[in-house]
Amino acid sequence: MKSLELQLSVYQQQHSHKINNILNYIGVPAVIFSLLMVFNWISIDLATKFQISFSVIFVVGVLIYYFLLHKKLAIAAAIVAIPLTIIAAWVAKPFPNSFSGSIFLILFIGGWILQLIGTYFEKLKPISLLSTTQLLIGPLFVLIKLLAVLKLTRFVM
Repeated sequence: MKSLELQLSVYQQQHSHKINNILNYIGVPAVIFSLLMVFNWISIDLATKFQISFSVIFVVGVLIYYFLLHKKLAIAAAIVAIPLTIIAAWVAKPFPNSFSGSIFLILFIGGWILQLIGTYFEKLKPISLLSTTQLLIGPLFVLIKLLAVLKLTRFVM
């Protein structure tokens, strides 16, 4: 597994244009939230008594990956991801309806469009074409930038 520093430096190289960064700060959270919504519509029955949504499984898996990369940053990611997962489940409801389906489509398609527009300013291929792990680094990159704006990076880095 590549180090967090290496993965972030690759991601940073692909996101040096100011407009691309702004679009990325909006597009990445939109796509993540939409994925949490759609994953909430898929659940697994455990011993016929419990249900666990795929969004919970997804978030736990991603947080484990983040923990392997950087423990403190993973804790910060968990502080953001857990409430977002709960809110996404609430918006998604237990099954898709016209409201939640519309929100999902707007966020998912809109988020990807924003990111693709951003790559135009960089004059590069989308980072997701380089490596699928870069798809997981995007949210960490945005989180680090948010922590920097809030002057909290010293607590996690």
